Amino acid sequence: MAKATTNANSNVSTQDEFMKFVDSLPASGSKKGRTVEKATLGDLLSLDISKLRDLEEAIYLSGTNIEINLKGDIGVFSAALLSRRFKRKGFAGRNINLAIPASVGEQEREKLTDRIGLCVKSEFADEVKSLVKKGASITMAEAKKYGLIDQEVDLLKRRGSKPTTAIAASDDKTVDENSTATA
Repeated sequence: MAKATTNANSNVSTQDEFMKFVDSLPASGSKKGRTVEKATLGDLLSLDISKLRDLEEAIYLSGTNIEINLKGDIGVFSAALLSRRFKRKGFAGRNINLAIPASVGEQEREKLTDRIGLCVKSEFADEVKSLVKKGASITMAEAKKYGLIDQEVDLLKRRGSKPTTAIAASDDKTVDENSTATA
């Protein structure tokens, strides 16, 4: 049986939109792994880390598989939502800026750093935490290496992008691929 998608795609660019996305998930008791919900995650300008625990609990209880597609370059708050429980996709040529704004307090800064450390592969947790403390920016290829995303999509290499015409070598005429050549 195929997995069902009940929500076409939710755009998430604020914490409130993420909370609405979580609230829209199927109710508790659905068959685990049956439903796939997609969200397009943009760059969040702020995030209340203390609310993430309740949101993750609601996601777990819903039994829903979540696919997150990263839209454009994102910052540290969006990176904190990239839980390893989700399928996460980023686009080649985009970056994740791990710099924490100066307006964030020291206690919240530590929570945010620890949260991002949980979103990566365990062997890279300390390295990524040090990148966050330095305020570094990483590419999607590096994010894939660290386990912050699962797949890097390169739009230049997508399937089915072959040209629809071919040039005949003998007389420089353009010939449709579907036509038959006569000799």
